[in-house]
Amino acid sequence: MKQGLSVGAAVLALAACERGSSLDLNEPAVQRLYTMSVPEYYATLTLAQRVAQGCAQYAYDTGLDTQLNDARNEVGRGSLSAFGLRNAIELETDVTRRSFEVKHAVDVSADDLCAAGDAEVLEGSPLAAMLIPIRA
Repeated sequence: MKQGLSVGAAVLALAACERGSSLDLNEPAVQRLYTMSVPEYYATLTLAQRVAQGCAQYAYDTGLDTQLNDARNEVGRGSLSAFGLRNAIELETDVTRRSFEVKHAVDVSADDLCAAGDAEVLEGSPLAAMLIPIRA
């Protein structure tokens, strides 16, 4: 079982490298993700995942997600601290989603989110740091 897990981790790491997904944790957008409150951080990740699902031009950066989670866990703001904040995370996710929808005039559950993703990338937002452009 351990061998299977290490092989799986290696495959994920190679896939992340192949897509060019490792960003420097000192880049401004990534640093903002690192310093966010737990609810704000998980709301941003959830919305980034929805953008990637709603636009074929972007993939969600699972490699950066793992790096950030590990770094945040070291300071008590990662997945290990999220369980007790579940209600706050759900509330923040709803607020963040609604704000995003108004800002970009989209419905994240129904619309093509490519233009909104492009706008976030141009802005250099923390959400955009979690998106990997897919080359056609």
